[in-house]
Amino acid sequence: MVTTSKLFCPKCGKETEAEGLCNACFAEKYVVFQVPQTLDVKICAKCPSYKIGELWVETSLDNYEDLAKKAAAKTVRAALSVSKEVDHPQITVVPEFTGPYVLVIHVTVTGSIEGRPVSTSADVEGRIRKETCDICSRMAGGYYEAVIQIRAEGRLPTKQEVDRCLKIIENVFVRASKAGDRLAFITDVFPLPEGADLYVGSTTCARQASRTIIDEYGGSLIESPKLVGAVGGKGVYRVTFAVRLPEIVAGDIVRMRNQVVLVEKLGKRTSGVDLTTGQNTSAPEDLKLEKIANRSEATKVVIVSEEGDSVQLLDPETYQAVTIRRPAFLKAGPGDEVPVIKTKDGLFILPGGGRGKE
Repeated sequence: MVTTSKLFCPKCGKETEAEGLCNACFAEKYVVFQVPQTLDVKICAKCPSYKIGELWVETSLDNYEDLAKKAAAKTVRAALSVSKEVDHPQITVVPEFTGPYVLVIHVTVTGSIEGRPVSTSADVEGRIRKETCDICSRMAGGYYEAVIQIRAEGRLPTKQEVDRCLKIIENVFVRASKAGDRLAFITDVFPLPEGADLYVGSTTCARQASRTIIDEYGGSLIESPKLVGAVGGKGVYRVTFAVRLPEIVAGDIVRMRNQVVLVEKLGKRTSGVDLTTGQNTSAPEDLKLEKIANRSEATKVVIVSEEGDSVQLLDPETYQAVTIRRPAFLKAGPGDEVPVIKTKDGLFILPGGGRGKE
């Protein structure tokens, strides 16, 4: 008959299944992790942000409890110190409210030491402290890094143009804010007879928004930095972005090279309809265009007759018959009224108008 000698823990004397310390004494030998018993959990009183060390972190959370729990969990993890002897540590943090401004944060760390599993738990008291984050402080103080000026070359911009530019700027800043740019805010907007001025927190966003406007409308953009101070030996600048919408607008009739064109769209290229042929045409934005008229100045005249690729109209001033080439867009026929513009280059039919052929 074979007998097996029993094994005992050399520290507490309890029977063990293997040589050495029992599980309880083994766990007591090591400090698996350390964490303060109480911690301040700092959240912004105005926006969904929390503070870790000296850094404010923005979130998209929309209620106080979720924000406080997230801030508590992050605060504990930042303060937690796990022993280097623990292999493959797994940290679990579960915050729980015990009062309006107090949480108990349950912390558990599991892993292994010398191949033996360990698991230790502790509770931390989290005390909510409301502060004002750096960005909210700057916004409240009227902070800005850049100014966007909306103007038009040789004219006043229309209300529709200004409203569209403001919407473009707003969209750029909203996207940047969601992407994590904490300076992506608009400090102030000043509507002016000649356009609008916007004071904004982010130079990068101001540049992007200004270029987006130019991409849509065409025109020009001038950046003018101004030194306003120094931080850590480096100059601090404020930049003015002068956005100048083009003198030509959609609906203008211009001379483009040797064509008379109704402008329909501006941007990186100016595009429209050749009023002689009725075909679409375009030119780079830097091509000099001569404004002849605007479609708002059009007059309705009657088509007298048509023959082949030509139509005969009544001149709106002399009432004499004038024969011109039929543009490709024209669907109207004799007896129909069509909008026309009279210029020194002749009489031109504009797209639209006329009841069309049956």
